[in-house]
Amino acid sequence: MKKRYSTNSMNRRRRQLQVQRNIFMTILSVMAVILLSVFVISISTQASDLQHTAKYKYYKSIEVSKGDTLWSIAKEHIDTDHYKNVQEYVNEIKTMNSIKSDHILSGSSLIIPYYSATPAQKGY
Repeated sequence: MKKRYSTNSMNRRRRQLQVQRNIFMTILSVMAVILLSVFVISISTQASDLQHTAKYKYYKSIEVSKGDTLWSIAKEHIDTDHYKNVQEYVNEIKTMNSIKSDHILSGSSLIIPYYSATPAQKGY
């Protein structure tokens, strides 16, 4: 009789361990699904944001008019989605045009960057 009691006890213990494993695996599976869902939503949101803000960078030549300064030109043409402030845009204009100071001459030409939501048409 003692042997039967021992077998029943062992079976009960095995069953408890199996139930605990099943609960653990269920919790682990639910956590994996939640993490995967968060990851997928995050990726799709980032891709969606990129589609809405995607712009193409171009360059154009402008002629400096009397009274123009680098700052006034920058304020007129800056794209605040791509530059933190006017100083950053002025610095890029200066670099592109190899200008060391803030002084520009009326009648001279400057190359300035600008952004457009549409790609340029290639003319052959």
